[in-house]
Parts: sequence; C-alpha cells; structure tokens
Amino acid sequence: DLVHLSWQVQDECIVQNGYEKDLQIVLFHPLAVHNTYGYGNGNGNDDSDDYGDAADYTIRSPYPIIHLLREVDVMKAVKSGYKDLEGLPSRNKAKLRKLGLEVCKQRLDDCKQLL
Repeated sequence: DLVHLSWQVQDECIVQNGYEKDLQIVLFHPLAVHNTYGYGNGNGNDDSDDYGDAADYTIRSPYPIIHLLREVDVMKAVKSGYKDLEGLPSRNKAKLRKLGLEVCKQRLDDCKQLL
C-alpha cells in the first residue's frame, strides 16, 4: 500500500543514503486515501462512497508521483509567516468536500486526459 511504500522509499532512498536532514518525500497516487485502513469516511454524508471522500483528492494525482522536497525549502515555507499553516490541510480537505466527490473525480479524470 501507499503508506508502506512511502516508508520504504523514505528508508531506502533518503535515510540509508544519509539525506534525512536534507530531503523529504511526499507520495501522491490516483487511489490514495487518508484512511489507511479502508475506504469511506464513515460519516454517511453525500460526499462519501465506496471509494473514499472528496478530501482524499488532496493526496491524489493522475499517476503515481513521488515528490522530492528539499528540507531547506520546507523550512523556508514554514517560517514564511503563512497564516495558520497548521490548519492548511484541514482547509484543503474542507474545500474539496464542499466541491463534492463527483467534481473531484471529474477534475482528476480531466487531468489524465491532458497527459
């Protein structure tokens, strides 16, 4: 699964080569879900189905992608003064849930068509 793959890539590519203070990885996948134990958010709202909820699209991409981030750039962003940086993931999820699952699915499908 994606979580174990990210741990493996982090260990084999970053840690074992001595780059843990220099690099971070972030994985995106067309079927990624925030709930690593299964699909659906369990709240019964209209934005949930057997394939997760719209918030899962914050970690989805048209194709599997590994983003390699330089630690210095991540820290620069953290220290940039962006208001409520900690709340950004929650705001992104809320925005996609407001758009709805069908809109998110369509937008990801549209991206696949462009590639």
